[in-house]
Amino acid sequence: MSRKPRIEFPGAFYHVLARGNNKQKIFNDRQDYCVYVERLKRYKERYKFTLYAYVLMVNHIHLLIETGMTPLSKIMQGIQQSYTAYFHKKYNSVGHVFQSRYKAILCQRDVYLLELVRYIHLNPVRAAFVDIPEDYPWGSHQVYIGRMHQPFVEKGFIFNMFDEDEFEGEKLYRQFIWDGVDKGSRNAFDNVVDQIYLGSKDFIEGAEKRLKKHELPESKEGETEIEVMEETLIHGRKSRSEILDAVAEIYDVPSRSILSESKEHLISKVRSIFVYVAVRYAGMSNKSVAEFLQRDMSTISCMIRRIDIKIKNDKILKEQMEKVIKVIKA
Repeated sequence: MSRKPRIEFPGAFYHVLARGNNKQKIFNDRQDYCVYVERLKRYKERYKFTLYAYVLMVNHIHLLIETGMTPLSKIMQGIQQSYTAYFHKKYNSVGHVFQSRYKAILCQRDVYLLELVRYIHLNPVRAAFVDIPEDYPWGSHQVYIGRMHQPFVEKGFIFNMFDEDEFEGEKLYRQFIWDGVDKGSRNAFDNVVDQIYLGSKDFIEGAEKRLKKHELPESKEGETEIEVMEETLIHGRKSRSEILDAVAEIYDVPSRSILSESKEHLISKVRSIFVYVAVRYAGMSNKSVAEFLQRDMSTISCMIRRIDIKIKNDKILKEQMEKVIKVIKA
């Protein structure tokens, strides 16, 4: 059975797994790890992709990459071939260092990003290399907790998914990781479809259409895959303005303040609730809400994720949300 070709386009989000050939070691000492990290930095600067997380194990690596205009195949070719040349020169060896075909799972970013970051950062714990992730030096978790300075790792976006305040976002991130240590994190490959997709049925169907057409739909600069493919499946009975007014009334704030650039805590909270209700309960698209608020869609995704996290343990927030939902469904 032939393998399906990779689906590559600007903004694609991948969980990459590359193994040593015949399960052999690809890192023998500290210098080897450092050289591979340097290659990540070098090719990140060259090809302008986003690196959310990585971990380097003895005989395999995990990367969480969102591509820019350069396809994943070219990015990985540069990193792997460059490291292979270094490896052969150092150890006077020949042949393959990595398996010929790395695994690249095309993922639905907004749904799986945090879980994949946790999965990658807990890999050394699951492998019993360390008891806690803080003790493993060769991964981006060290960057997230401030023990290493690697600006080429995008930790700010992850913190922002937990809270607009970076300090609070980092604190919630640490708790999120520890929850995975205590309760166990899901295997990132459990829900993979056809060995190349991780996402909803609509996400996969959209990717399959791209594969068949071999072309990209038009998109605005900066849009990611989930944003380009996203469609509104149901339409809310209320308009965006009506939902905005309902949220503003319940929280006793001016509607115009939600539309403003204000970063005051209450306004930011109410703005996130408006976004959450409009998308999750009124059936509006991220794109529609982003245009209404004049924000980019990654910001809208972060707002939704923050409410997802907070609503589980905030009884008052749940009650307030129910009031808003009753209004928009009336």
